[in-house]
Amino acid sequence: MNLFLFEEAVSSTIVEHGYEYYKAGFVADLVREGGGRYTAVVKGADVYEIAVWLDEDGDILSSYCDCPFTMGPVCKHEVAVYYELIDRLKDNDFPEAAIAPPPDLNETLKNLSKEKLIDILIDLADDDPALHNELLFNYVIYDDERQEIDRCRRLIDSIVGKYVGREGFITYDHVDSFADELSSVLNKIEALKDPLIAVEIAGLLLNEVMKAFQYTDDSNGTIGSLLDETIKKMSLIAHETFEVKEQVELLDKLIHLSKSDMFDGWDDFRIDVLGICLEFAGNEQMRLTLLNELELVLKNSSANDYGRYANERILNLMYDIIETYGTTERVTQFLLENINYPSFRKRLMQYEMKEGNYENVLALAIEGESLDKGYRGLVARWKKWRYKAYRQLIAFDEQMKIGRELLLDGEFEFYWELKDLSADAPAFYEEVKQELAVKNNRMFVRLIEAENDVEAILEYVRRNPSLIEQYLNCLIDSHAEEAIRLFEYHVKETAGNAFNREEYKEVCQALKRFRKVAGHEAEMSLAEELKQTYKNRPAFLDELGNL
Repeated sequence: MNLFLFEEAVSSTIVEHGYEYYKAGFVADLVREGGGRYTAVVKGADVYEIAVWLDEDGDILSSYCDCPFTMGPVCKHEVAVYYELIDRLKDNDFPEAAIAPPPDLNETLKNLSKEKLIDILIDLADDDPALHNELLFNYVIYDDERQEIDRCRRLIDSIVGKYVGREGFITYDHVDSFADELSSVLNKIEALKDPLIAVEIAGLLLNEVMKAFQYTDDSNGTIGSLLDETIKKMSLIAHETFEVKEQVELLDKLIHLSKSDMFDGWDDFRIDVLGICLEFAGNEQMRLTLLNELELVLKNSSANDYGRYANERILNLMYDIIETYGTTERVTQFLLENINYPSFRKRLMQYEMKEGNYENVLALAIEGESLDKGYRGLVARWKKWRYKAYRQLIAFDEQMKIGRELLLDGEFEFYWELKDLSADAPAFYEEVKQELAVKNNRMFVRLIEAENDVEAILEYVRRNPSLIEQYLNCLIDSHAEEAIRLFEYHVKETAGNAFNREEYKEVCQALKRFRKVAGHEAEMSLAEELKQTYKNRPAFLDELGNL
């Protein structure tokens, strides 16, 4: 990138902000250090140090700023310095004395009258609708809290307008600031006394945040986090509402909100809102209202896999209510009615296990394996329940069989108990080791590590020499000569795959680690061999020469 053409290679937003800093005189202490190197200080809200290295054609060889900006290769402070450099280089103007820093903003404002400060704020607010609404939002106090709804709506609209702009989209580097400004609405809710107004404002914010998924780059999850915080705030409002009349109205408001089109395609968030309503289930009438609404949602839901998942969440809300306020018979009946959903099958199995009905647990687990045979995780879950039931029934053969299946499928926690149950523990280990070596390499490695099987580990490293450093401590006492030979092979292999200076440095670091086990003479001998092998790689020879 050339200094005089940098605007073509840098984000227009960064260029614009950097130019503002430059025009404001924030660049100070610009010094030519020699050899094309320049340093400067940029003073704004904070003070940052910048270093730029130019070649004789004006190409920027390197550029650095110690600010926390990570969204691109160049920040606004560097851009400000680029503009200052262009000006100075034209006239070769680099005085010995440091340039006087710009005046301190805090001190300057302290010396202004109240009237002058008001004039400044009004001028700024006239040019910035979002600032205008934010000032009113934060500092105007209304006797009627209902007026806060309109204020919040205007503030939300102005923040969206400020960030969306003409492109109709908020890019990644502006999403955090956008979300921070919207968060001021959440902070305002805490000061409201009327929970109904507070929830209505939270609903306004929730609606905009849901839409924001469509017009923002939420790669870092900022919008999703704001949505979660909004729902948590609504839940807190519901939890702290004690007047029955307000609870009834709040329940109606939340149910009405859950029906909003904004949740189309986002059933998880719709269900989160309905979940807040459980706060009011202690009242029989409100409980019936909520149960009726949940049943209606189920009736209208889709039959696809995602609809099935959403249905299970709704049913779990209903179960929470029935378990808390219903009879044991009703709870059992509800579980049986929904037994094809994994969470309810698990609950029924927990109940049967607690009651000592182990044969029922087996039947439920076997049925679950058959129903969910296309879902490996669920099959493993039901097998574990079978294992527990067999253990309680003292059915050792069946327990060993199902436990072994689980072990071979990656559930290592069963190994130790199965080993204890076996009549010949060493033979059991050898059998499992052979089976895992063929079927599950990850579990095979975990097994030989757990048993500290040095011979098996050595054989494994022979097949994978790059792992020698990982297992060096295990092998060095009993197989020092071969471990050193494998380490040497590993260093040579790493060198053969190295093609840049960073990779050459890693080879040299490996050589230094090699010295700790093989000695200095062996290290130097290997280094010399590498120098001869790669004599046409000057950068590598340079790094080897530093050993």
